[in-house]
Amino acid sequence: MGKLLVTITPPTPNGDLHVGHMAGPFLAADIYTRAQRQRGHDCTLVSYSDDYQSYMLRRGIELDRAPQALALENTDKINDTLEKMGIQVDFWMRPYGNSYFKNAVEEMYEYAVKAGAIYKKVSQEPYCEHCDKWGYEAFGRGNCDHCGSDSDASQCEECAHTPNASKMSDFRCKLCAAPMIWRPIEREFLALSNFRNHLKSTFEHAPLRPFIRRFLEEEFDIGPMDWGITRPHDGGLDLKPDGSRRIHTWVMGLSGYLAAFREYLNEHKLAPWEYDEYCRSGKGRLVHFLGYDCAFSHMMVYPSLLQTMHSYRMRQTFYTNQFLTLNGKNLSTSRNYAIWARDLVAEACTDSARFYLALIAPEQDTDDFDVEKFSAWREQTFNEVLVKLAAQAERERVDGDSLKVSAADAAALKTLVARWFEATSVDHFSIKGLAVLLSDIINAARDRQTLGKRILPYMALVGAIGAPVFPDLAKQILRYCRFTENEVLQQLVYVSAVEYEI
Repeated sequence: MGKLLVTITPPTPNGDLHVGHMAGPFLAADIYTRAQRQRGHDCTLVSYSDDYQSYMLRRGIELDRAPQALALENTDKINDTLEKMGIQVDFWMRPYGNSYFKNAVEEMYEYAVKAGAIYKKVSQEPYCEHCDKWGYEAFGRGNCDHCGSDSDASQCEECAHTPNASKMSDFRCKLCAAPMIWRPIEREFLALSNFRNHLKSTFEHAPLRPFIRRFLEEEFDIGPMDWGITRPHDGGLDLKPDGSRRIHTWVMGLSGYLAAFREYLNEHKLAPWEYDEYCRSGKGRLVHFLGYDCAFSHMMVYPSLLQTMHSYRMRQTFYTNQFLTLNGKNLSTSRNYAIWARDLVAEACTDSARFYLALIAPEQDTDDFDVEKFSAWREQTFNEVLVKLAAQAERERVDGDSLKVSAADAAALKTLVARWFEATSVDHFSIKGLAVLLSDIINAARDRQTLGKRILPYMALVGAIGAPVFPDLAKQILRYCRFTENEVLQQLVYVSAVEYEI
């Protein structure tokens, strides 16, 4: 079985988490981890707060707050929201002042230097004279030179490419709105151009969603261009006392995931030797869950850096999602346009929120969250259909009864189980595919109930394979059916050939 280190792109701790975060990488990573454990894989889910993000500096100025105090406060909110949403991250790292994090970044940097992948040069960068701020990311904004969308000069939210600030139109300071000027400054760059062939071969046969494959094709047509990894006088972790080697946050993501895993193993006295088993033995795999706007850092930068880290032997898998909108508009923490996940759970319940968000997860395309549609769906599915179906399954259960089914239902159940194996595959996982499958089984059970046919095997299957999506509801269904999750998995799922009654 595999050793899977599952990661969630670290959120900027400038506020709480909204439904877009949940429908994107957070819920998907949690359900993936739970499903892979059902399938027998060793899985560890980690993430961390993006304490060194440039946007934290700007938010601190806007609120007249110390950025790190703000980060700590919002990280507490984020962790509380994750608990309310039933998202079980094995370890959440707080990077600021964290020796594990710093050591991991230094290790990554030293590997890249030894490989000849980092060099220095003087570059022209945007600068606001009035505010004394550099426009690498949070403090500068303009129109992306690739797609024309409003963007910073780091990673475009619309097209995911890295804009060239010097080619962006209407580039201005986010604090005072004045046009920025250009000043020379010495920075260090990652020679991504050296990794073009490696990156192309890495993704040539990799299982990828169509929109992300298009992004990669566009990226290879563009370059890949060498990328500045230090941002003097901006956000980031200083590797030199004078601040001249301030590694910016998007370079440090790979280090952050590895640091979180190491801290988890060491501080919780689990099995420190597992670090090498996961990361250096060739048995492990990094499974990244991320939004489309983080594609460049995760899919161009991290595989390149990992290639220089010769003692590390890990495959990488990427699950990238599009965006969830709210009534057709983009969700935004900074603009306070959102439905906050904790409010949704307080108004409804955790399981219904998880199930619905999985059904509308923007895996392939943008999807929209509508409060009224969610309320109507919840009322019908949770408060009416599932309650009645569970009660029917309980009435059908007889002591000593098995989950054997009639020949008429054999093909249908085998098809449903096959869909489960496909939806929960390590390489082709789909949170929406799993949720739709569960919805289809529930509808099949409802139809059978209407016809006066037996529904116990169908509801037992919902209770077992639905556990990653709606954990508490799944337990309730299995209690009604009077089967354990393992019993259902063994009788209906984990058998070479399921036996059915003729």
